[in-house]
Amino acid sequence: MSTSLSVCEHLHDVQDFTPHDVTERLMAAKEQCRLNGARFTPLRQQIYQLVLAANKPIGAYDLITQLQQMRLSEPNNNDDSSEALSSKKQTPKNVAPPTVYRSLEFLLSEGLIHQLTSINAYVPCCHPRAQHTAAFLICGQCQRVQECSSVPVQEMMSFAEQDVGFIVERSVIELSGRCQACQ
Repeated sequence: MSTSLSVCEHLHDVQDFTPHDVTERLMAAKEQCRLNGARFTPLRQQIYQLVLAANKPIGAYDLITQLQQMRLSEPNNNDDSSEALSSKKQTPKNVAPPTVYRSLEFLLSEGLIHQLTSINAYVPCCHPRAQHTAAFLICGQCQRVQECSSVPVQEMMSFAEQDVGFIVERSVIELSGRCQACQ
């Protein structure tokens, strides 16, 4: 992990996206993947969209449940036309956990999402096109997550790499407590 990272001097709520923001983020992610030569498959897009639209950190099994519900409600699965009745009734394919985990790993590797290890959940990255180190403030009461990419966070990473000679491959800095609204 390189220490020549972008730094933002303030906090971002990671689940504060309007439907328009979600659409813009999806389009930007498609373009980013195209430029990187990475395949942004329909499943990866669906999972990214669900993470973006979530109003709190979302776990892999919650994603699996939502994907399964989406598949059950797709029009071709509920089609009562004579053509659908004459052919063998198609049941939607189950969503396999390894497939979702592989998609989440892809989104992590592309810098589109972050994994919060203390609560085993995922949140959108506030700066998906800029490699950065972030600290997360996680409210235990309302589940609000704020992403902080600031100079002190960057200094900690620089100290580990430059002063100690430790090569950082992945970092997750999480602070749990109560947010401003829940105090």
